[in-house]
Amino acid sequence: MHYRSVFGFFDLTPLHHHRRSPLRAWSAADALLLREAHELRPVPERLLVVNDVHGALGVCLQHWRPFHWNDSYTSLRALQLNLRRNGMLFLPEHWVTAAENPEGLFDTVLLRIPKSLSLLRDQLTRLRPCLSPQTRIIASGMVKHLSRSTVEVFEQCIGPSHRSLAERKARLVFAELDPELAVPAVAPTRVPVPNTDLELISYAGVFSQQKSDPGTLLLLTHFPDVSGARHILDLGCGNGVLACHAGRLNPAAQLTLLDNSWLALRSARETLAHNDTQNPAEFIAGDALDEYRDQVDLVLCNPPFHAGNRLDGDIARRMFQGAARCLTPEGSLVVVGNRHLGYHRTLQTWFDSVELVASNPKFVVLRAAAPRPGKASRK
Repeated sequence: MHYRSVFGFFDLTPLHHHRRSPLRAWSAADALLLREAHELRPVPERLLVVNDVHGALGVCLQHWRPFHWNDSYTSLRALQLNLRRNGMLFLPEHWVTAAENPEGLFDTVLLRIPKSLSLLRDQLTRLRPCLSPQTRIIASGMVKHLSRSTVEVFEQCIGPSHRSLAERKARLVFAELDPELAVPAVAPTRVPVPNTDLELISYAGVFSQQKSDPGTLLLLTHFPDVSGARHILDLGCGNGVLACHAGRLNPAAQLTLLDNSWLALRSARETLAHNDTQNPAEFIAGDALDEYRDQVDLVLCNPPFHAGNRLDGDIARRMFQGAARCLTPEGSLVVVGNRHLGYHRTLQTWFDSVELVASNPKFVVLRAAAPRPGKASRK
């Protein structure tokens, strides 16, 4: 897909793009941000790009050797893919995960505004040590995803801020650092789990940060027998509640927790430690199970059906396909999801047995067994 930007022509594609998908690797919010960057004088000497979704900003601005700060493993893979498509090198030393803080001062920050205002607040607060009153701070987002509260968060965390007029359904936000502004650090949330003694640790932007998810609670009430499982995988682990509960029931099991978000993995690690979970555990930043090669006895999954602000059923499908490939022949996948998503039909593509474990008016818990490895290995 050819993108004509103010910096030239580039070949860009979203990760996992298929021919009939309308999704592009850039948006009007990216285009506005790039146009504003093109007018910057002097040009940036030390540039930070935050929340680049598909790598459009990183590719178009690669001549400035930007640093990247991002919470999404798939965004990392998309950036690497699109740099290769354009004959450019990925600089691993310029990539900082959201579980870490950027270091040093930046003269320019270009930021795509995230869906979660709590994540925006956390990012802006943690950015303050990297800013000076001379730092140019420019953010962008689609109008339908922004509110008056968005600018208020910039004013509360950075300093004087204003937004541009809307253009092509996108808008810019400009902020100026007030060094005298007192901004408290954003602490992770502690979330008690009803009818258990578990307490979860959730960082900003992690799924169900403020309270226990009702779908997860249904799964916990109808939890599978894990006594015989030697290796349990929490796929899309979020704050780690499913792995933590499984570890309580089977302290000898190896736990693997995988998520696209580094802040989710940090939350999960701290959740297990906070609840004194003694199991051997590994924490993996991953894209569904695309790069996972071990075999496991049980997969627990509450799959996301949004990618940022966009509905995306492909995430769950790739999770189910990966689970079928990674499970032992006797293994099973236990899924909770909204009833209307029809996961029972999707699972039948990769499993010979799909049964309803529990349901309520909104959610279902399904158990899929007898995976078809040959079917699951197809790309």
